[in-house]
Amino acid sequence: MVSTRGRSGHTAWDKLFFLWRNDMLKRAGQVGGLLFVLILVASIFVFTGCNRGPNLKGAQVILASWSNAYDVNTYVPRNEGEELELEHRKKVLSDNQMVIRVDELSGWDDYFPIVTSNIMSGNKTYSMYALAADWAMTLYKQGLLYPISDSSVKLNNRVPVAGEKQAYNKMMEDLFTFGGKQYAVSLGLGGDSWQGNFLFWNKRLFREAGLDPDLLYDLQKAGTWTWDKFHDIAKQLTRDTNNDGIIDYYGLPCDDAREVMNAFVYGNNANYVTIDSSGKFQNATNRPEFIEAMQFYLTLIEEGVMKTRPANAAWDWDFTEFFDGRVGMLIAPEWRKGQMPEMADDYGCVLPPKGPRATDYRMSLTEVVWVVPNIFTKEEVDVILRAYDLWNVPMDTDWKQGHYWAFRDRRAVDESVAMTKDSRYVTYRNFALIPGYPHSDIVWDLWSFKGNPAQHIESLAPRINALLDEMNR
Repeated sequence: MVSTRGRSGHTAWDKLFFLWRNDMLKRAGQVGGLLFVLILVASIFVFTGCNRGPNLKGAQVILASWSNAYDVNTYVPRNEGEELELEHRKKVLSDNQMVIRVDELSGWDDYFPIVTSNIMSGNKTYSMYALAADWAMTLYKQGLLYPISDSSVKLNNRVPVAGEKQAYNKMMEDLFTFGGKQYAVSLGLGGDSWQGNFLFWNKRLFREAGLDPDLLYDLQKAGTWTWDKFHDIAKQLTRDTNNDGIIDYYGLPCDDAREVMNAFVYGNNANYVTIDSSGKFQNATNRPEFIEAMQFYLTLIEEGVMKTRPANAAWDWDFTEFFDGRVGMLIAPEWRKGQMPEMADDYGCVLPPKGPRATDYRMSLTEVVWVVPNIFTKEEVDVILRAYDLWNVPMDTDWKQGHYWAFRDRRAVDESVAMTKDSRYVTYRNFALIPGYPHSDIVWDLWSFKGNPAQHIESLAPRINALLDEMNR
């Protein structure tokens, strides 16, 4: 719900105007009574016509989410940073005599149907909604989202300033820009979901295989962390140490097949699904760069450098193999780093290697977005976005402190995690926008597949194309 009455306080513009007005009054005798009045009145119209931002006084902006409710009257900060954030938010509300808060609308399972019902019924209680990107895409396809780029408030800052300016995620801005209009926004520089895929490695096993324990950092920094290098290192790490004919250590496990294949697909500048400028989805699994990624995965299994799933293995056996020091590398989701500190061995972390069709590193991930329903007027949206921007001003931009605890060396954060904050190195997993997309079938069936990987994709093409046709209607 949004109200747009009045204005409180004096801005820098106000002070400038008052100085100008006083100077004009001193000159009044030189101009002449009536003529001066006409000039003054005309000038006031010119000045007040300038963009001073939306009128926030008395506004009520309620943000909806499925978690993390926040009301300045009840929230209890947990650390100094949150204390500063609470003080800032209270000041924003006091200065503008307005209300902003985040409501926990419902749990995850019921959330999206409630959001959809609210918008379709014209319910203006909630000004913005936090959404998984696939939900936001569904609402966009139904024409239920407001094009926030039409607002006079621009949420396109890329450099956060503590206490002053929030930064916004370019990857998600690009993903939700169609026909030159932006329909969703995501806070921060990106890479905050812990859903991307990193490559972790065991430094002890590197040393024992005659490799520099910091080799992957150096390759990544030099721009030479490629499939070829990765392949060579995987072969060196695969060893029978007691000459009994049984491999004791492998380069890496074949699971989590989803993350391994994602690393190779996106690392080779490929996609499962592409989206054109009008928002139409296209099947990209039959393209050469995608087939190459599948073949590379199969080659690693066929050569025996990638350990295959043991019989009756637990779902997370791949992580256990790495945690216990039986494989030298692991491609896994970023959230796994939270379990790494308990390892006995030292470990490092880099982005997946780049394939022959890529010019740079490329990690795939997902992020949450915020949207404005199309039931508001432009003036109301201006107020909503300005309030949202003020509410989310960061009090601390030292994001690295939130990651150092998970690693044994600073290079993991300063070099690798830092790259996830740069839109050049990250891309959204477009297939996650398609309800029912057979991602698991593509990747889980591959490690046991025999033959040309193009045949595997061809067998799934009718199913994939039917889903895309449904999304494109």
